[in-house]
Amino acid sequence: MRQRPIPGTTGLVRTMSLLGDPVLHSPCEEVTAFGPALDRLIEDMFATMYAAEGVGLAANQIGVGQRVFVYDCPDDEDVRH
Repeated sequence: MRQRPIPGTTGLVRTMSLLGDPVLHSPCEEVTAFGPALDRLIEDMFATMYAAEGVGLAANQIGVGQRVFVYDCPDDEDVRH
């Protein structure tokens, strides 16, 4: 049974970067601050990924040059982990 809320339900759908955008070709920075701002980014990333009907999303795909990614990979019984 899920103990946490489903990711992405409170996030904002962000604009995705287009092919050729410099952020997609630049090295991303390591995450060093773990707090509310990172929590919001991750929540927005899940919302954006689900809106695009994707299975994964990297932060630079929404214009954020940090080493963060999210993915949704349900198992054979459609349970998310």
